[in-house]
Amino acid sequence: MTLYDQPRLELGSWPTPLVRASRLEARLGLGPLLIKRDDLSGFALAGSKARPLEYLLGDAMAHGHDTLVVGGVAGSNFCQGAAVAAQAAGLGCHIVLPGHPPPPPAANLAMALASGAQVSFSGGPREQLDDRIRDRAGELNDNGRSAVAIPRGGANAIGSLGFARAAQELAEQLAAEGHERARIVMAVGSGASIAGLFVGASQLDARWRLTGVAVSRPRATLIPHLRTLISGCAGELGVATPNPATLKLNQGPRALHGESDSTSNDRAAAVLALETEGLVFDCDYTAPAFAVALRQLAIEGPPVVFWHTGGLAGAISSYVTSGTGFAAVPFSGDRTCRITS
Repeated sequence: MTLYDQPRLELGSWPTPLVRASRLEARLGLGPLLIKRDDLSGFALAGSKARPLEYLLGDAMAHGHDTLVVGGVAGSNFCQGAAVAAQAAGLGCHIVLPGHPPPPPAANLAMALASGAQVSFSGGPREQLDDRIRDRAGELNDNGRSAVAIPRGGANAIGSLGFARAAQELAEQLAAEGHERARIVMAVGSGASIAGLFVGASQLDARWRLTGVAVSRPRATLIPHLRTLISGCAGELGVATPNPATLKLNQGPRALHGESDSTSNDRAAAVLALETEGLVFDCDYTAPAFAVALRQLAIEGPPVVFWHTGGLAGAISSYVTSGTGFAAVPFSGDRTCRITS
């Protein structure tokens, strides 16, 4: 079955722009650097999560489900997007949060609740959420609903199809810019995005090098998970599973040391992007990945494409809770050394 045969509920405004970061290039004396603006996907504040949600919603509706059961932290972009998408499609949405009530304040959770989502708590850590999501779906089904359990971040074979489709979109945009080769850098949380992009790029024989930055799971546990997602995505499309050996995965600080552990390098990269291009990054996901993109540009050479996956709600929350946000990071004039070292 091809991508165009798969059930899909269109949510986003595609294609999202691919733009040259010319002012940032001038500041660093490096380039070209291009930004894939999935923060402008046009559906709620879902950012790039609108891509997997299109296929997850399409599949759920094709199978007659009336409720989505998802899970994540209170600030999850995916859960927020799932709640809004479910409401738009006339479905129910139940979100399983880790731990115990009350949840921490988060704009994404507030939007999900405003969209009619119901919330329960797992009583355990985030790592056990997928089991609790399945349990909750089973409970709802026992009570007459037709619920579908969707793992954290939409990370299953169906969810990965959204970025398999995005590969064609990016290929056309890069061709229009005259770039046959490129290094693509993106944050990796649940893994569905980069797995789908890898399969899609392989089917196009794209001459890209993909670098993922693990921002919420340790690299050692993420690698086998990515292999499963890549295999599942290829299986859905009826194509051979590409060898993931060429997929590069960097370890972000948050995945190693816990929640909200960003480095001064990450925050410096976020400040630089805001100052030069008006790009808004959150400190836990997009900022660490963007710092890696700048290092790739300096060390391995251009062109580099940074896939901006969104996270606007989280970025705003970080400014509100800290009082000063990223602006608290001290800057000398040596911005290039701070980022590329």
